[in-house]
Amino acid sequence: MQDEITVRGIVLQVTLLGEYDKRLVVLTEQLGKVTIFANGARRKNSRFAAVTQVFTMGSFHVRPGKNTYTLTDAKIERVFLDLTQDMEQYASASYCCELTDYFTREGVGGKDELNLLYMSFLALLEGTPGPAAVRAAFAIKLLDIEGEMPAETDIAAVQYVLSCPIIRTFRFQAGEESTSWLETVAKKALDRVLDYPLKSEAILSEINSLK
Repeated sequence: MQDEITVRGIVLQVTLLGEYDKRLVVLTEQLGKVTIFANGARRKNSRFAAVTQVFTMGSFHVRPGKNTYTLTDAKIERVFLDLTQDMEQYASASYCCELTDYFTREGVGGKDELNLLYMSFLALLEGTPGPAAVRAAFAIKLLDIEGEMPAETDIAAVQYVLSCPIIRTFRFQAGEESTSWLETVAKKALDRVLDYPLKSEAILSEINSLK
């Protein structure tokens, strides 16, 4: 049996299993994207209840298996529960998680992607720039991290996102025109590499149609 290890990460996806368990997809600094089974996480008063929520950041003490891990202990660093209270914020955070899930792999460290995802959550909560600008900037920066972003030389907002450090990715003001440019560039770049439509995009389209 392999020794237990501790990894730091953010919960990208949660699937309910049976009556009491959960399966988590977690992006970690050390191991990239991993699958973690949290047995008994849905039981009343389970100590894993809070840390196994989507968007939660924490340290996960796990026991390695063949292709997955089993949660044995955990410590929460930050719970982004407020993102679940607003439909557009929730859908936007889900969009960022879904894109991250698409591009990250197990065994390839995800420090930059993890930091970018964390900063996107903070930006969504702060409300500046708006959620559409956050989503577009996230996509552009993520594609750049993954080496999939074409060079763009004539759009100031895009150049800012590409050239700034991750911690400052969302530190810009975006009016309607800048946001529109960011969205156009992000969509064009994503269309080149994505093999399937994102589920969160359908939800976001429905939300936008109600505005």
